[in-house]
Amino acid sequence: MEVPKRWFLHFYMFSTLITTVALVEMYRMYVNGNSLSPWFNFLLDVLTTPSRTASVSFTSAVIALVILTLQAYRRLYECLYVSVFSTARMNITHYLVGLGHYLGALALLLAELPGFNGRGQPTVFLNVEAHHVGGVVMCVLSFIVQHHTLTILANLRKKQGKNGKERYVLPRGGLFCVVSCPHMLAEFGIYIGVMLVLWSHYSWPIVTLWVLCNQVVVARMNHKWYQNTFKDYPKKRKAMFPYIL
Repeated sequence: MEVPKRWFLHFYMFSTLITTVALVEMYRMYVNGNSLSPWFNFLLDVLTTPSRTASVSFTSAVIALVILTLQAYRRLYECLYVSVFSTARMNITHYLVGLGHYLGALALLLAELPGFNGRGQPTVFLNVEAHHVGGVVMCVLSFIVQHHTLTILANLRKKQGKNGKERYVLPRGGLFCVVSCPHMLAEFGIYIGVMLVLWSHYSWPIVTLWVLCNQVVVARMNHKWYQNTFKDYPKKRKAMFPYIL
């Protein structure tokens, strides 16, 4: 069973919803001094484990969740107003795994944030450290690369008029000069950036590794498709990592 690829939009509608709810819950605890809502605590018990322990600072927690929320809203905006989707379809398993990824990644993130274990504790914000700055810079650069890449892809189809959704043109510009899938490299960069922000979070490296494996597999498939479709495809371009893979 297959569904339209334009349903990628659902991933970011869902992601914006759940990250916003989590951010509101964080505000209630960190600013208003409330305890974690019972229903939210129950959901984390089910999705992760009732025995949750905070592994990062309040500062790291706020920065990481804000980054993921901004990423969700940015991608939703791009799906609605930038990207031009083709009539291509994807397997429904891919669709369901995508939805599961956003829920699972957020649950694992929250499971190790202070206050999200259901046991109240005083909110103490520590100073911003070097790993916070490095992580934020990494995420901002990745945001820029991903948006620029998606804009290039969208413009290729917009320039072709009514038939633009059915034809494919060799993308050029930006990081396309060295890789076939700059947006996937940027996606991985965002998760690396969040990992730097969190620093001592035990579960996030697993999420990042999952994203790496997923993006590499898809990037290699796309790279192969480009090579088979365009006979003049640049031989120096790699799938995802410049000069490496």
